[in-house]
Amino acid sequence: MTQGWQLKNIYLYLVSFVTLMMIIFGLISFIHNLARASFPVDYSYYQTLMDIEREYTNNNREVPPVSELEQIRDERITSEQNRNRAYLLRDLIGSLTVWLIPIPFYIYHWRKIQYELFPRKGDIPA
Repeated sequence: MTQGWQLKNIYLYLVSFVTLMMIIFGLISFIHNLARASFPVDYSYYQTLMDIEREYTNNNREVPPVSELEQIRDERITSEQNRNRAYLLRDLIGSLTVWLIPIPFYIYHWRKIQYELFPRKGDIPA
């Protein structure tokens, strides 16, 4: 026995559809970010010693010795790599939440549809 296309039923189906789409796209995004974390490809540009030396001369500062330039370069590379890892982790957590948070909403609304529109013998309507 169905109750037809009442506003409440349309709402339940729409919420179920939207949350299901969020779950699917969140899962796709999570898998994509997990693959990026598992197989990282670094497209970052790292400054050379000559770039750092040019930076000092353009700012009218004394150019440090090569050993200090190497240390500055290594610190910048490490900083950039840490920043990239942090962005990747943030994206991974974000996609995980977009995947997991809608699940209880979907389950609740889909069960509500099942109980109200298609009651089984022994079900108590909510």
